[in-house]
Amino acid sequence: MNKTMRTMVIALVAMFTLAANAQVVTKDSLSVLKPGSVIGFVCDFSEAVIMGMDEEAFGKYERDWQVDKPTVVANLMNGLNTKLDGVLVFAQLKDLDYTLKISVKSVSTMGNIHCDAVIVDKKGNKIFEVTKVNGGKEPRFSPGTKLAKMKVWAGLTGRSLGGIIRAEYLNQ
Repeated sequence: MNKTMRTMVIALVAMFTLAANAQVVTKDSLSVLKPGSVIGFVCDFSEAVIMGMDEEAFGKYERDWQVDKPTVVANLMNGLNTKLDGVLVFAQLKDLDYTLKISVKSVSTMGNIHCDAVIVDKKGNKIFEVTKVNGGKEPRFSPGTKLAKMKVWAGLTGRSLGGIIRAEYLNQ
């Protein structure tokens, strides 16, 4: 294969990889939310593949998982709120008019959290949905324990999701 063909193949692979990993907003009805609205926040790892394991296996491998999981969830929520800067506010409260449900799909070996997110009303109607959210491009090497990496990437994933929600909310 000559150099030109090789370059074209690499470019095509990169393009398809970026397209496959791009965040996708599938529903946009955030107009029902008033500025400063407080929205419930729930994060579910039950169906996630965490560094190649299901949550139960990861909990056995990484014994501090149940102790550190609330911090991972809080970091994700805090990253989200930091990016939104009060435009909307997410809190781990029940019985609110709207709830953001994050479904973690996977956590990479670097700790990057890949998830889908949906905002629903009290009746369960979707008002906003985004898939394939993650914290961004991963470095080749990242020092630290698996849980330490996950805590950092949780904040980055939250900021990424916050940026998506902020852009959609302000562009209505």
